[in-house]
Amino acid sequence: MSFKEKIKENWTKFRTNKKIQIYVGIAAVLVIVVIGGIIITNSTKKSTENIVQTYTIPENEKIFINGIIVPKQSKDIMGPASGVTPDIRVSNGQSVKSGDVLYIVKDEVAIQEIASIKTQISNLIREKRNLQNGDPSITAINNQIATLNTSLSSANAKAYTKVKAPFDGKVYLNNNNNSSEQQTAGALMTVQTTEYVMNGQISEQDLSKISQDMTADVTILSSGETIKGRVSYISDRPVASSSGPLGADSSGSQMSFYTVTLTFDTQEGIMDGYHTQAVIEINSDKHKVPSQAILNSGDEVYVMAEVEGVLRKVNVEIISEGDNYSIVTGNLNQNDVIIKNPTLEMKDGDPIPKTAEDSNKDDSSKDDSSDK
Repeated sequence: MSFKEKIKENWTKFRTNKKIQIYVGIAAVLVIVVIGGIIITNSTKKSTENIVQTYTIPENEKIFINGIIVPKQSKDIMGPASGVTPDIRVSNGQSVKSGDVLYIVKDEVAIQEIASIKTQISNLIREKRNLQNGDPSITAINNQIATLNTSLSSANAKAYTKVKAPFDGKVYLNNNNNSSEQQTAGALMTVQTTEYVMNGQISEQDLSKISQDMTADVTILSSGETIKGRVSYISDRPVASSSGPLGADSSGSQMSFYTVTLTFDTQEGIMDGYHTQAVIEINSDKHKVPSQAILNSGDEVYVMAEVEGVLRKVNVEIISEGDNYSIVTGNLNQNDVIIKNPTLEMKDGDPIPKTAEDSNKDDSSKDDSSDK
């Protein structure tokens, strides 16, 4: 039997034998499924290998401090302890310089003593004039006059007590109807500087995060204006808070608060008593990045960052390493974008690979086209 006849015979058997047809059909389907699966797997693997993921460096932590504007210096000037009515030499709201006389108190007893001493001195001088030169009594009279002059100086110092301004500023009289309620009860007047600062409170959770000379953006709540401020003082003693003697956070747990003072770069638009909110950004050279984003070539440790459309190698130092995230230092800044799943094949200056975000955009475009 020839080869052609064998083929014809087999074909006839296939057409007439249902079992053979079923077996061949199943085999064909299995072959198609296997080949299709291989093609799809290879295509998906290739697509996945070409798509990279990105990670954005988190923004720096911000600390918020609520406070109020107060004079940089303020001193209550008490009246005479004796209850004597003072001779006030200033008016309410008057500008004063350090050393200017605020009021004078007369000591009537000292004034009478002065008059008595002056009379005694005058009598001794007349007595001295009536004596002859060389009279031994002259020496005794001179000694008496010297003693009286010493007493006179002491009495003069007590007779008129001058209370002076301790620093430059403005003076506010406490017996004036427009006087500030912030003045201490019993104070005759208050002297305060015309330079203002912000006093606020910070919780114990944030106390260790700030330090002197840190800059802040201070918003004046009444106007919405923002000015630059700087931390000038941080108290190490807890103070009472509006939420309780020791304060309390939103969960109700007890928390201490501490006074913080900030100075301003400008005094324009600032008024005593204005309420404010300061924001201090905690700048740190330590950044949290995915552990898989860190590459180690053996000679250097680095991440790949996106800079102006190309990849840039940024050397880092690992401070602490975890399974998912690590803390590193290096020339990274908040909002920098780095490659989350880089490879050692990526080089400095390479174009940005296709990212997952780009892939999503492409898929979305395809879906839109198919809908049409």
